[in-house]
Amino acid sequence: MAELSTSSITDPGTASGFDVNNLTDHRAFSLWKSDATTSPINIDIDTATSADADYIALVNHNLNTNGATVTVLADTFTPPTTVRQAAFSPGEDTVTFKGFTAPGALRYWRVVLTDPSPPFAAAPFIGVLKLGLRTTLTEFLNPEVDPFFKQVVVRGERSEGGNYLGTILGGQQHRAELAFGGPAGMARSFLTSDLNAFLDDHAYKRRPFVWVLDTADSDFNVARWIKVTDGGEINRTPVGGMWSRMALRLPVEEALSESA
Repeated sequence: MAELSTSSITDPGTASGFDVNNLTDHRAFSLWKSDATTSPINIDIDTATSADADYIALVNHNLNTNGATVTVLADTFTPPTTVRQAAFSPGEDTVTFKGFTAPGALRYWRVVLTDPSPPFAAAPFIGVLKLGLRTTLTEFLNPEVDPFFKQVVVRGERSEGGNYLGTILGGQQHRAELAFGGPAGMARSFLTSDLNAFLDDHAYKRRPFVWVLDTADSDFNVARWIKVTDGGEINRTPVGGMWSRMALRLPVEEALSESA
């Protein structure tokens, strides 16, 4: 919702050389950073026309290292006081996803960053902040897709005599072809009602998005910040010669390289 043309973000105080609008520009390396370590810090979003949300995502931040908690408030008045997502502690500094119950369209939203034992050890920063409505797919990934969705970039080193010296780790990569529908395909109605809008307005434009394979499975609930590959083709094909069921293939790659 922070990316809506009608929305505005109240600057909570930004360190020199950074910009509060970096929160919405999709570039995880381009940061907003607070100019203070005092707690709490409030990031206020006025949507002007009202908007709904059932998740918050934070990309490339230091809130885990800082021991911070994050709370989401929203109301029809400002400043909002009703808790929509209770305080939680991000478990990582890479990509954090937290789902909550959608309260309905509301104009004023506030993200509260708190240090339980203030002040913060370091000024909080965030690469991307997303509040909005998630899309839950009606089909799991095809069985040939690696659900762990992780590769490590490595370069081996050898001596002139050919002896192995060690390996340099260049970070994680998350690359895959997200294939849905399997042999039977998925109902075309899902494509036309939800997924086509995502493809046309977001994926074809190569904008990054948050991907979580299964929020209910501790092995597969890791959030990734990914995008469609620059040269990849998004394929929607009919199954069995019938347009009622479709298969979808979406080649993706990481938009944030994580340390190995």
